[in-house]
Amino acid sequence: MHSFIAAALIAAAQGALAAPEPQGSPPPPSQTAEQKKLEEEIAKELGAVPGAAAPAPGPGQPVPGAAPAPDAQPAIGGNPYARVLMLPDISAIGDFAGTYHNLDVAGLSPRSGLYGAPHELTPHFEELELGLQSVIDPYARADIFISFSPAGVAVEEAYLTTLTLPAGFQVRAGKFLSPFGRLNQQHPHVWDFVDAPLAMDRLLSADSLEGPGLDVAWLAPLPWFVELHLAGQTTRPSFIEEDRRTLAARLQQFFDVGDGVTLGVGLSGARIQEPLAGASREVGGIDLMLKLRPVGTRSYLVFQSELFTRRTSGTEEAGTATGGYLQAVFRDGPFYAYGLRGELAPAAVAGTTIVRPGGGTERRLSALAEWLPSEFQRLRAQVAWDHLPDGHDGFEGTLHLEFIIGAHGAHPF
Repeated sequence: MHSFIAAALIAAAQGALAAPEPQGSPPPPSQTAEQKKLEEEIAKELGAVPGAAAPAPGPGQPVPGAAPAPDAQPAIGGNPYARVLMLPDISAIGDFAGTYHNLDVAGLSPRSGLYGAPHELTPHFEELELGLQSVIDPYARADIFISFSPAGVAVEEAYLTTLTLPAGFQVRAGKFLSPFGRLNQQHPHVWDFVDAPLAMDRLLSADSLEGPGLDVAWLAPLPWFVELHLAGQTTRPSFIEEDRRTLAARLQQFFDVGDGVTLGVGLSGARIQEPLAGASREVGGIDLMLKLRPVGTRSYLVFQSELFTRRTSGTEEAGTATGGYLQAVFRDGPFYAYGLRGELAPAAVAGTTIVRPGGGTERRLSALAEWLPSEFQRLRAQVAWDHLPDGHDGFEGTLHLEFIIGAHGAHPF
């Protein structure tokens, strides 16, 4: 903040010094006094001692008040304080957790996310996300998110977004989360619940569907919000270790139902290329969101649901599988939130990550309690009950801590 104030004061001082004077006339005493006072205020903002002697010019630097040499080159670098204004927004988000399971998750209900050995309290360092975001020029902005996790360091997203294309078009290029569904487009720290729904994890992609590519979006000129995305990427779908070429599309709409009531409806589809001749993989999804927020309060109630379906042929998972979730989250003022989520997902083959049609349905019920001391940290307690088609039941408990420092831009709503 001091740097911004200092830059503004310096600009004002330069403007005052640059004001034209009648040739040959000295500056009025009042102007000299105002200039001296302004210089003292600038020095105070910068932490300098008013009246202290200026440092001697270094080699090659001009002497104040001296006439420039005939062949002197213009100074480079400009105002050093203006460089502060060129820095991007920098943020860091840390996620830590402790989990307890009485179910052998790895063997009976494989998934991504946080879990440990059965009947053991396991601490986790989940992720530290470093964000760099800035408008580059009037034509584009850049967003970069780097993930530090126990698996290593990875670029979670790094993309450029246009700002001035005509006719409601916008292009995004780089590595980004695929425009599919609601949760897949959001970083985990934006989710209400600690973990991803099982259906998204198993039918779309473990963690999230993302990769390098190009995304073209069009904002339709309609009375309500309508946006269409078409993206071509290289991705890694659910629990597959090799890259796949993916074509994804999404139509999302938002309707202003009434005062403080918003309805969102989305349709998504993706075709994922398989390396085997004649093999194919298509994923479809529909998502709904209803948010009730009375005007003049920070409390709100959100209902959210997603349904996923996947059709494969020519692979071990050949056939059609479906799953989804329904959740409700109540934000009670600025400090507390409570949630409930129910899930249905195709059960994985024991000891593998393969989901075969006819293998049964896994049911899961989760409850959430959340405390937000401020907008920069939150503590979540989540409990879940799993019921597998083979008769196994399991209890899961998670205590999750998250904090943020710096300026972090908003993610898709």
